[in-house]
Amino acid sequence: MSKLNYFLKGNTKIAYRYYKRSKKSLVFIHGLLSDMNGKKSTYFNNYCRRKKISFLCFDFQGHGKSNGDFVNFGIGDWFKNLKDLLNYLKIENPILIGSSMGGWVAMLYALYYPTKVKKLIGIAPAPDFTVDLLWKELSTKDKKKIKSNQLVKKKVTDDFIYKYSPNLFLNSEGYLIKNLNKTYKGEVILFHGSEDLTVPHNYNDHFYKSKKFPKLINVTIKNSDHSMSDSLSLRSISIYI
Repeated sequence: MSKLNYFLKGNTKIAYRYYKRSKKSLVFIHGLLSDMNGKKSTYFNNYCRRKKISFLCFDFQGHGKSNGDFVNFGIGDWFKNLKDLLNYLKIENPILIGSSMGGWVAMLYALYYPTKVKKLIGIAPAPDFTVDLLWKELSTKDKKKIKSNQLVKKKVTDDFIYKYSPNLFLNSEGYLIKNLNKTYKGEVILFHGSEDLTVPHNYNDHFYKSKKFPKLINVTIKNSDHSMSDSLSLRSISIYI
């Protein structure tokens, strides 16, 4: 991985690693409660070095080595993190690869700035998951807590607990893909795992009927799960870079 750097703007401190090699650039955007040091980011970093492609990865605020508490942020904040960092580094026309929630942020950027994105790749992308997936899974009791500005904790494993804050839901309302009257005419490839138990493999099929992404291709990889960090999935994705 490249040297760790920080982008500073007001109260924002974004940790990032940028390997600048050519005009062709790849930007990896991690998912919810993940960071830039995961297996997918490492794989694409190494891939770009071999292919002499510039590579950027970073941590959203409230994640990894960037500043802030996760519960204080939402989709709008993380969208701004991406926008500010790309402007600061003057990265033009990159290929965006977004994983899970990062796929939502990548879609937002492509729709808002369609002439600034060369290609969009989603890895188990979860656009609008706060309303179309997560909210539907919450109990009536937990929904009342969110509406009362209280934190909801969900035990995932013995060692890991999700913290769902009101900000995660409220901050997303103005950034739902389904409500945007915008179009990205570039190439869009959305990868899904057939064994994904978090985001169903057919979750984004409705975009085929939408005018938002007219060049959309959905690809399902057999036996892959939500992380899509297995070697077959990563090799399959890299073919489209």
